[in-house]
Amino acid sequence: MLTCRDLCFSFTRDRQILRDISLDVPAGQVTAIIGPNGSGKTTLLRLLLGVLNPQAGSVFLDGSPLRQSLRREKTSPIAFVPQSSVVAFPFTVREVVSLGRYTDPANDAAIDTAMGAVAISDRGGDAFQSLSAGQQQRATLARALAQLANRDRGVLLADEPVSAMDPAHALRTLTLLREQAARGIAIAVVLHDLYLVRQFADRVIALGPRGALVAQGPTRDILIPDILREVFGVRFVWLHERDNPDGQSLPAPVPPE
Repeated sequence: MLTCRDLCFSFTRDRQILRDISLDVPAGQVTAIIGPNGSGKTTLLRLLLGVLNPQAGSVFLDGSPLRQSLRREKTSPIAFVPQSSVVAFPFTVREVVSLGRYTDPANDAAIDTAMGAVAISDRGGDAFQSLSAGQQQRATLARALAQLANRDRGVLLADEPVSAMDPAHALRTLTLLREQAARGIAIAVVLHDLYLVRQFADRVIALGPRGALVAQGPTRDILIPDILREVFGVRFVWLHERDNPDGQSLPAPVPPE
């Protein structure tokens, strides 16, 4: 499990990005992170990854301080999928995926399996930069899958991993994340599409417009009109009289009058 307690972070003294954030990303579940633009979702992922240091608070991996846990590991147990990737050198797609196995570069099976899982095996010899944005996202996900291959525990953090994908590949990608959770990986994924959140997430972390934690818990308890209005600043309503917060329906935003 990945957890944080009382996290605070700011890039400048007069603008705080995140305030007193305490949350859990349990193993074996998909946790969706939602919130308006600028609410600190990407910053939160980078704090959980350990590439940013909080001004206050702590991050824990399986009960131990994150940096202490990372020092004990030969390879990082936390994989990260950014919204977009920049490759400074003319690497092929396969070379990019193999970066996930940097301590075991000869593990062709893990690389082949990861590329097959995201349906990009046929592009292995192509330059990464020649791919479309959605294909690059799939290759970056394959790198994360290769990194976590053969692990019985680990964490996968993904920042809007399907933002450039067509519906078929978006569904396939989120299904892959659920499969990773089913084998014990802790998944935290930033998503804007609430329908995908409802369909694939076990839990939801909702951030407000000023970097505060509005709510966290089971998906059916968070995707309700009152909470979504507080998160996004617009009114949400159940579309039909038969709709109710049973996990099978989703409130829709109402245009301002």
